[in-house]
Amino acid sequence: MFMTEVFIRYNPYKVETQILYDNEEISQESQLAKFKSERLQVWLDQLIDILIDELNETEFQLVFQGTLPDYDDVIEACERYNQSKTAEIKLAHIPAEGKDDKISDLTQLVHEMQHGPFEELRSDTIRKNFEKALSSDFEIAVIATMSSGKSTLINSLLGKELMPSKQAACTATIASIKNIPSRNEFIGCCYDLGGNEIEPLQPLDSDRMKEFNNNEEVSHIEIEGSIPYISSKSMNLILVDTPGPNNSRNSNHKEHTYRVIKNESKPLVLYVLNSTQLSTDDDNNLLSIVAEQMKSGGKQSKDRFIFAVNKIDLFDPERETIEETLKDVRDYLQDKGIMNPNIFPVSAETAKLIRMDQNGDTLTRKQQQTLNAHDFFIEEPQMHLVKYAPLSNTKKRKLLSQIEQARRTNDTYAEALIHSGIPSIEEAINEYLDKYAVTSKITAAVNSFKDIVEGKKMEQQLQAQMSGNEELRKNINTQMKRIQEELSKGQKASAFKERINNKKYDVRSVMRRIEGKVHTKIDDFAAVFNNEGSIEVSRANKIISKLKEDISSLQSDIKTDLEIIILATMQNDADQLLEEYRSYVKDLIEVSGDSLQPDEFQIFALDIPDAETLVDNMKYNKSVANGERWVKTSKWWNPFSYGSGYNETIYVTKTLVDVDRIAEEIINPAKQELLKNVNEAQAFLDNEVAKLKTFFNLEINRLEELLLLKVNEIEELSGDSEMLNSRISEDLEKSKWLHNFVGRLEQILEI
Repeated sequence: MFMTEVFIRYNPYKVETQILYDNEEISQESQLAKFKSERLQVWLDQLIDILIDELNETEFQLVFQGTLPDYDDVIEACERYNQSKTAEIKLAHIPAEGKDDKISDLTQLVHEMQHGPFEELRSDTIRKNFEKALSSDFEIAVIATMSSGKSTLINSLLGKELMPSKQAACTATIASIKNIPSRNEFIGCCYDLGGNEIEPLQPLDSDRMKEFNNNEEVSHIEIEGSIPYISSKSMNLILVDTPGPNNSRNSNHKEHTYRVIKNESKPLVLYVLNSTQLSTDDDNNLLSIVAEQMKSGGKQSKDRFIFAVNKIDLFDPERETIEETLKDVRDYLQDKGIMNPNIFPVSAETAKLIRMDQNGDTLTRKQQQTLNAHDFFIEEPQMHLVKYAPLSNTKKRKLLSQIEQARRTNDTYAEALIHSGIPSIEEAINEYLDKYAVTSKITAAVNSFKDIVEGKKMEQQLQAQMSGNEELRKNINTQMKRIQEELSKGQKASAFKERINNKKYDVRSVMRRIEGKVHTKIDDFAAVFNNEGSIEVSRANKIISKLKEDISSLQSDIKTDLEIIILATMQNDADQLLEEYRSYVKDLIEVSGDSLQPDEFQIFALDIPDAETLVDNMKYNKSVANGERWVKTSKWWNPFSYGSGYNETIYVTKTLVDVDRIAEEIINPAKQELLKNVNEAQAFLDNEVAKLKTFFNLEINRLEELLLLKVNEIEELSGDSEMLNSRISEDLEKSKWLHNFVGRLEQILEI
């Protein structure tokens, strides 16, 4: 029986997809056509349904060409249909070609470029943009409520007892641990809320960390050391220990957690739950924000949240099952709006102690007793936690192979360690890095200078074309003279600046959505006691305490929403301004004649920055007090103070409390304060856009000077054939170098 073949070639570096049905490209009418430039994980959950619909078949062969992590996702998508008998899909994989170590190749290329024959490619701007892309940090944020064992879990990832884990010393500061693989000890320093160093760089252990954590002045601890069990994949890993929702010293800590969850770059979030005490009020507000993020962005938005169900070893498997516990967790998260979460049962304490013993650390008598009981994870099948981990087949096979190796060598510690579940989490992190972080980093690094290299290549080609075509050379010379004339008049530049200055940006519709969230949330708070006239003092105090926490969480939610809107709007405005300038340059060239091809516009666009660089340059020219030192985004602005948002009222002398007073003295002031902040954000944004326009007008002057230099150079060459031929002769070796360089650069992004 003939079976239709579907061929999918997906390049995660270029984010390009080729799809064939029986060796023929899909039509533009196909539902899959719109996904060709989208990341695979965004549309993968729709793929099989679309194929069944368009092929009108439930049996077909799917051949996937791409990286192994992406193929693992395709396998998972197909297996759901095969197992349910909805379809019968035969799978085949064509592995991605090319070297795995693309970052090393890319770094070598940039080194050659910085020492190459073209001065334009040796600029500080290119070097800085490349280094910025390549040195970008990848954050793994660890979030949890009290008593979840979060610090123990972090210590298990480090293989060392560094973070204070006693109940009385739970995290009250933010601690970021930067991975330095070569370092055999942990060192760190402390900063206060204003980013001032209050403790110098020094060796750290758990006792010193406890002192820092108990110091009211300490807001952030920056640590360097090895995170040995997570493959860095040439990424700058930073493991961030965040305070619990109700355990931070100030609202800035809570806002940092909200920023991480909402961050567009999608850092990985490790959310630790206590298996013995699932439902806590602390989780509610934070999990609702997680749910919002998981609902947008496809599979990647789901993959970036790992839920570690800790203390699983405290259960008695003869009385209850792991499956029942995991079902309870799944139901609990589903009630919060989180569907199909990645849940990993773990015993962080067991993993930590095994690794400490393997590293030769001294254990207490109690710790030694716990370690001696590690055979519980081997003898009790339910405690083989790796089987519950939602890992790809590739990663799971790797762990199972390690278990077999441990059994062959009778290494019970190594076997129990894998059964503890912590290595499963580390493999999930490695998988996320493989699939998303590394590919994005490589692409960003290439794009940081690719356009400039392409423009230089076109310039070389244009010189060769002029040399072999006298009429073209004369036409281009005439064209350059016309551009020079237009530039010297300055009329077009003045008209362009005026158009920019009159450009309107309106984000009221977005702001109204934020206002709507305020109204809805505040109404939900009030609905708790809306139908009651008077309540007892004890209940009133509980309601007030809960309201304070809910309002505090809402403030952090709204503030970080506004930050994201302002930053996104500024980037979008910068994009529009730069696009306007590109159009202006194109128009300038087009009115001067038709000798140049449209793509050769790139010759004159080498110095046009990207939106992020434009906004960064504008930000760095301002003298504005920074927020917390470790916050990497939006630290350049602080438009409003965000007060407490409520007036605390203590009821102690009345038997009953009128609920209207709670609304009047707590809820209504909070609502007005939040709405006021939204309005202030709008005013602040208007002011920032005006600053951006002013800065861009100055930037236009710089770009005009560079454009004129390029036009003068081409005019001079096109007006003198001897000079042109001499330049081409001189640049012959340069051209060969550039051709070779471009070929190797393009190969970096191939699979």
